[in-house]
Amino acid sequence: MRPLKVLILEDNPFQLMVLHQMLNTFRIFDVLVAENLDSARRSLAQRGAIDVAICDLYVEGLTGLDLIRELAARREASALIILSCAAPHIVEKAVRTARSEGLRVLGCLAKPVTVNGLGQLLDAYRSIGAYASDGGAN
Repeated sequence: MRPLKVLILEDNPFQLMVLHQMLNTFRIFDVLVAENLDSARRSLAQRGAIDVAICDLYVEGLTGLDLIRELAARREASALIILSCAAPHIVEKAVRTARSEGLRVLGCLAKPVTVNGLGQLLDAYRSIGAYASDGGAN
């Protein structure tokens, strides 16, 4: 099985760094980081599709739903982890939107993210048969 390729969309520099370090502890080193939608677009244009997007729902100047819709429309991600401290009905709307757009939602993580919580969702992705058979990223 090849290594995972992950995009993190998080506008808080400290939380972005912590998430990146957490991914490294899981031996995920192909990590694209973005503090805004334009940065995410540039990274995806340069580096190609990803396996998992870790997306904060509230990024300055937009909502994470914008990126979720683009990832799905362009088939640039196989799965999604939603980060949020939003009200449950807002998170549920994001989950419904992502699924209706064709993204596999691995789960939602409240902030601050824990290593165990992130690890469980990454393990869930790795256990999906499609990852092993199709090579992961679209």
